[in-house]
Amino acid sequence: MRKLGKQGIFIASIAVMAAILILVSAILTMTAENIPAFRFDLTKTGLFKLDSRTVLFLRSLDKDVVINVLAREDTFANETEYNAQANELMRLFSKTGGRVSLRYVDYVRDPGFAAAYPGLIMKHGDILVSSKEKHYLIKTEELFNYARNPQGQLSIASSKAEEVLYRAILSVAGSRTLRALISAGHGEYTMDDFCQLLLNNNYELSTGTIITGGINPETDIVIIIAPHSDFSDEELQKLDSFLINGGDYGKTILYCADAEQPPLPNLSLFLQEWGVLTEDGAVFETDENRVYNYHPFYAIADYAEDSYGGVFAEIGKPMLMPISRPLSLVFEYRNNYSAKALLSFAASTGVRPPDAGPDFTARDARKRGPMPALVLCAYRILNRETAKTEKASYLLVSGSAGMLDGYAVNSPSFSNADYITNLLNSLSGREEALTLRPKSFGAQGLMLSRAQANTLGAIMIFVIPLLVLAFGVFIWIKRRSA
Repeated sequence: MRKLGKQGIFIASIAVMAAILILVSAILTMTAENIPAFRFDLTKTGLFKLDSRTVLFLRSLDKDVVINVLAREDTFANETEYNAQANELMRLFSKTGGRVSLRYVDYVRDPGFAAAYPGLIMKHGDILVSSKEKHYLIKTEELFNYARNPQGQLSIASSKAEEVLYRAILSVAGSRTLRALISAGHGEYTMDDFCQLLLNNNYELSTGTIITGGINPETDIVIIIAPHSDFSDEELQKLDSFLINGGDYGKTILYCADAEQPPLPNLSLFLQEWGVLTEDGAVFETDENRVYNYHPFYAIADYAEDSYGGVFAEIGKPMLMPISRPLSLVFEYRNNYSAKALLSFAASTGVRPPDAGPDFTARDARKRGPMPALVLCAYRILNRETAKTEKASYLLVSGSAGMLDGYAVNSPSFSNADYITNLLNSLSGREEALTLRPKSFGAQGLMLSRAQANTLGAIMIFVIPLLVLAFGVFIWIKRRSA
């Protein structure tokens, strides 16, 4: 048998090394594809990895959940680089914990899928998260935060896909259902978009009059939106009893005022006992950069407290508080009561009094900002040894009922929807709820679609090793012919 010469050994070594390189690359790629721990995110903001709290939540799930993407994967991921990032996160969701699966539905060729959900208005590219009992629809545009450029056009600023997906799964599989009573019988406003927002966040809603129907002891939150007739003493006593909850507390009332309300002396006195005064008039903004649609009474409010608004302030996503009544604090602390502003209007605001004539100008305003826009009142029972809160009930007072209107809670430009739901979840003790920091797309080195990533992977796994092999053969031939 003929022995291999030095040149034969050389070419055989090159071939073996190339084969080993291809095999190792293929194994590592398949491992990284299916095991998140073997995937590495080199972006500065962690665009392609999950928050540790999300991972813990997914591992604790005890229900099966399906993420249905209403598009073919290549179509969805190749639409934009932003979609590609969201798609990678959905793949991570499906590979963490074992209870979430990812499914792509050819929405155009499978009309039967939409027929199974007759009450939903879905479009190509939307995402339907479902369990056996519930479903949650995510519009594609809800995966991102937006900002306006100097020309007034909206552009994507960052990704909130992880938090949106987290919240959807929480809604259909993981969270405690919160029960909210929408007060009626006093000419209150109906905010259908806000109610839908609560339903999407796993709230159970009921509507009724407090005087006749009372308040179910299982209710977590009572919502009163701009009543136009006063509450009776009996109704206010029921609200007090609801907040005391037999000494267990743990309840919340959300009250929203409106600049067009008539005087409500009984309700006003009730609010003052909790530390907040609703004054007359309407708040206007003189800085055109702090208004919506060039309307001075559609003012932007600042985050006055970091616990609930820090993330939104950091990304520059404003809170819209339109047609607001002015608020003021009666006290900050008194006995077991406390009151603090969560949102405030800027120094550039003023108040137009209700008796102002047609010749009223901003210079005529007697009351000016800064002033509270949203106030959190609390009654707390403290531990005598640790001075920490053991029990608490909350009264949340907003000067603006318009903050719940459709143009506010549905707009990607404002934080209204996220801020309000996060706040209510937190006050109601929904421990699973959390706010995740959005992930900026700025200054990223690589933003690849799924197809581009596959192409790059094929080059690294097969093309480069084969080129090394070809180069080795070329050197061998050159040396042999020399």
